[in-house]
Amino acid sequence: MDKKFMRRAIELAMKAEGMTSPNPLVGAVIVKGGHIIAEGYHKKAGEDHAEVIAIRQVMEGSGISSMDLDPSLFKNAELYVTLEPCAHVGKTPSCAKLVADCGFKKVHVGMKDPFEKVNGKGIRYMRKAGSIVSVLTEESELANEVRSINQPFIKWAVEGIPYVVVKAGMSLDGKIATAGGESQWITGEDARDDARMERSKCDAVLVGAGTVKADDPELAAHGKFKNKDLLRVVIGGKLDESSKVFRDENVLIVDKDSTGKVNLKRLLKSLAKKGVQSVFVEGGAATHGAFFDAGLVDKAIFYIAPRIIGGTGALSAVGGEGVSKLSKTWDFGVVDVNIIGQDLKVEGLINFY
Repeated sequence: MDKKFMRRAIELAMKAEGMTSPNPLVGAVIVKGGHIIAEGYHKKAGEDHAEVIAIRQVMEGSGISSMDLDPSLFKNAELYVTLEPCAHVGKTPSCAKLVADCGFKKVHVGMKDPFEKVNGKGIRYMRKAGSIVSVLTEESELANEVRSINQPFIKWAVEGIPYVVVKAGMSLDGKIATAGGESQWITGEDARDDARMERSKCDAVLVGAGTVKADDPELAAHGKFKNKDLLRVVIGGKLDESSKVFRDENVLIVDKDSTGKVNLKRLLKSLAKKGVQSVFVEGGAATHGAFFDAGLVDKAIFYIAPRIIGGTGALSAVGGEGVSKLSKTWDFGVVDVNIIGQDLKVEGLINFY
């Protein structure tokens, strides 16, 4: 396998980041004589898959109707695809059958699709049809690159609950509001815009009722995602129906139980059944703490402003019970740090699937 072609397929897949759910991100390139002759990526659920787009590009480039498959065009050609081609018929036909019908010399697959309707069936179908199919070993660096672009999809497919991202904007001393409750705005405009884009990549945004009462946020998608309809999830408390979260029906209010809590694991499972693969939590100290205490956080994004708030009564970014020993802290396996305007953006991965 030539790594540069698989990395190009990854690059293509990322063009649709935040747009394909509940489908995964997938990129594909067709190589012949050591050169890329066609490429494609899945743009949106319900639309053509990456392999189909690349194959059609080859045929149309030869003046052949996309409906009239000519296997001779793919003689000695190789296909690189980030994810195993699907073997079932859903909103689109089976990609594994189409790939097999093309008669590629070799098919290079980035990873097996963990979704139960695929999960190796596409690879077996192509091999049975006579194609030489190679799959990256899970321990390889390139395999990790492939897996990294579809963390929400993998977790949803394997564990049946969404991928959870916690976001907070805070002062240098970790405060998200003053002792008097003032919180707008601690971070700069650039950081806030970046946070909105991070939110927009997810399927749902979750906050506590207190955040809605204090800030009356829109919790909408922004930028290139502005037409994306995020599910807005609000935990606990009665709300004024004139609040911006009620601007349409795509909102879910979750009541607390008799103990004043919400079973977050059960909530996430119910969201997963609705096709929600990723949840962006930006709900204040108590909500953040509840997710960390329950061990449900996969990724954290903290925007840190170069200012000090101080005060023992000022809220920290993460409330809840916390840990009693440093040996039990939630440690980040991967950390990425960037400057956004005047603020520091720190992204940390707790889980990698």
